[in-house]
Amino acid sequence: MKFNNISVLIIAGAILALVSCEDVIQLNLKNSAPRTVIQASINATTGECMVEASLSAGFYDSSNFAKLTGANIQFINGTGAVKVLREDSTGFYSTGNVKVSPGEDIRLIVTTSTGDVFTAATKVPSDIRLDSLKIVRGFGDPRPTSKPIYLINPKWKDPAVIANYYRFLVTKNGKFRHGSFNITNDKTFNGTEVDMPLYRNSFEIGDTLRFEFQSIDSVSYSYFKQVKDMARPSFVSATPYNPIGNFDNGALGCFGVYFSDIRDTIISIRK
Repeated sequence: MKFNNISVLIIAGAILALVSCEDVIQLNLKNSAPRTVIQASINATTGECMVEASLSAGFYDSSNFAKLTGANIQFINGTGAVKVLREDSTGFYSTGNVKVSPGEDIRLIVTTSTGDVFTAATKVPSDIRLDSLKIVRGFGDPRPTSKPIYLINPKWKDPAVIANYYRFLVTKNGKFRHGSFNITNDKTFNGTEVDMPLYRNSFEIGDTLRFEFQSIDSVSYSYFKQVKDMARPSFVSATPYNPIGNFDNGALGCFGVYFSDIRDTIISIRK
């Protein structure tokens, strides 16, 4: 199986986060023409819109992606109202007080300093919040002297009829759990009370936990799923490809929107 350099660059961060290896492998990769990479998101709960714009680089280029400065970035809501993002630092853009509603069609237009235009569109997902976040006893080392472990157990009500998509982000003792591309859809539990222990993240007494429950749009779910699948050691593709986002004109990356519900707690003894 062969990979092109752009495909490797786009998924490299996720692969490093989700898998590890002992041997250093050198691939004979040729440089391809740089492509625009745009990672953009709206936190519909806080009203923040964040965009990072850059150019892809050669696989063996030790420098970071070249950031795109001087771009004009516009967010357009369902009524056609426009908000222009400011450039906070080279290649990083933002704006606040963005108000969107579930079911609303929204767009992002990025015009680079060289005149290239890239547009992405998505639909705002349902605003779904946690009913509760339980901490439950897990199954760890069976020896009597071993420390007990605990698991995260989010509970929420999934709306019926429409398709819904979720993402879970976990921070343990102030450190983000890389590889927590925990995503799911409601195909198996549509319209029900969901009680879902997360077995991949374990905690001990005294650990601090931040759990972010996101209700995400279908575009983000598809994009994250592709990245997650590509990171699997058993992943095989007959034709190399990049994760497919929603920007036109050949740009890589994704523009998504989500609602966020954050819970902070300290793991304590559960009786």
